[in-house]
Parts: sequence; structure tokens; C-alpha cells
Amino acid sequence: MPGMDEETAELIQSVRRDPQRKALVSHLADGPKAVKSGSDTAANADTEALLAELVDEGIVERDGEAYALTDFGERVHEYATREWNPSNEGTKRAATFDTLADCEWHCSACELPSSQPAKDIQMLRKEGFEFVQNTGQGQGDYRHCENCEDTTFHRKLKYPFPTQKSITRQEMPASFKRRVRDLYGGRDAFDGSSPSTTLEVDHRVPEVRWEESENYDYESMSDEEVREHFQILTRTHNLLKSRKCEACVESGERPPFMQIEYYYEGGQKYEEEVGCVGCGWYNPHEWRASLQAELDG
Repeated sequence: MPGMDEETAELIQSVRRDPQRKALVSHLADGPKAVKSGSDTAANADTEALLAELVDEGIVERDGEAYALTDFGERVHEYATREWNPSNEGTKRAATFDTLADCEWHCSACELPSSQPAKDIQMLRKEGFEFVQNTGQGQGDYRHCENCEDTTFHRKLKYPFPTQKSITRQEMPASFKRRVRDLYGGRDAFDGSSPSTTLEVDHRVPEVRWEESENYDYESMSDEEVREHFQILTRTHNLLKSRKCEACVESGERPPFMQIEYYYEGGQKYEEEVGCVGCGWYNPHEWRASLQAELDG
């Protein structure tokens, strides 16, 4: 059911959070059940009222005195009862999900166990989990934390199950990588050097900012399109950029490029309508050209 609408997600959440509704749906999961009088625990007024609700919601169907899950109800049962933690038990990433699974606001500084929460949020989003967003701050919000008594970046998982299509990274052909390296003359985008090590093809928009899966037709991309979306970096510079972009997601502020606070579009504060454009980490070629033009002017 990934890609589900909000109404369906809220319905699943209502079953997941209500012990009686959850137990009743689970009771019907292994086949139709008849509501009988007497000692049968299913035969009481509350149960009949709940069954009537579930029928109205399309989760359960009635045939005479027997009740059974609909096809939709079977999917609701899966999403309402399954353990959705996508990480290996015992890891910090798994502990991060367990903390967020109550769908409340949590402080990134003192409540989330990972030292790189932005990376964990990226992984969860790639798996289809939604986070409550505050416009301009990305996947979270700045709030006062009563625990550490500071204003920190907080995260809130919208639902403890995936509701969006997973975000996947496309396999990049070796021939395309060679083409990108040749297009840039084998020069690192940050410092223009031509190292002896193989330069990595980097996405200008970092994966931590992706909202949907890649869907490039590598064979038909023009040189202009390649320059728009990709650059080449040494491994060290690629890792450095990743850390800077994660910090941007975490703080909502675009870090200075090489300690120079200049943006050729937008400003230090990350804005959804501008995105990464204007930041030197996103496009050092355009950043240098724009800065040089201002100096020359």
C-alpha cells in the first residue's frame, strides 16, 4: 500500500492505536468468524458496535452472522500489526526508529541515539516513511527541548509505517561515468585538480534532499543536462560534501563553501523554492563564475 492517501493512513493508524480495534481485526485475520451469543468474547455489544464501524470503513464485510476481512481489511491488518523497523535490531539506526515510532516530536540533539540523524532520516524516507515538515526547515522543526533546555532541531515521524513509494538510486553505467569524467576534463569540481585517483561522479542535488527516485535516461542525456545534474569529485571531497549537505538538512542553513559566505542565488537559510541552487557545494562551477563576475564588476 505504499503511496497510500492520507485518509487510508489515518484509518490504519486508528486501528493500530486502538487495542480493541486492533485485536478484533487480528481475530478475523485467520478467517471468517460468527458472532455468537453466550460466553464467546466476541459476542458483546461493544464488539458488535466495533464490527459495524469496521464494516462501514470497508475493513470488514458481513455475510449473515459471519464477519470476515475484506481484501482492503487484510492490507489494513498487515500495516496495523506488522513491525516496520527497517534496520537491524541492536543498531543505533534501529533505536532511532523505535524512538520516532510514537509519532511525537523528538530532539535530534539529546533523544535520537545516532550521531548522524540526518542520515537515518534519509534512509527512512528512502523506505517510504513520511516526516512532518515545517516549511523552510525540511524534514523537521526547531523547538524548545525541555530535556536539554535548548532550542534544537526536532523530528516527528508522521506514521510508524511506510506510506510513500520508496526512493531508489539508479544504477549508473560505467560508460556514462567515463563520459562525465571526460566532459569535465578529469578535473575535480572543487579545486580544479586532476588527481591520479579515479574521480567519482557526484549528484549535484544530494541524495538526502531527494523527494523521488532517480529516472534518468543516461544514454540520451545532452552535455547540458549532464552538467546540470552531475559533477566529479575526489572521494574525500565527495564525503565532505555529503557531511555539509547533511548538516544543511539538520540545521536549515546552507554552509559556506570553502569558508566563504557567498550564494549566487538565495541566501544562507535553506528555502524550498530555491533548493540547493546558489550554494557552492551544489555547483562550484557556477559559484566561482558568479563570484568572479561580481569581483570583476
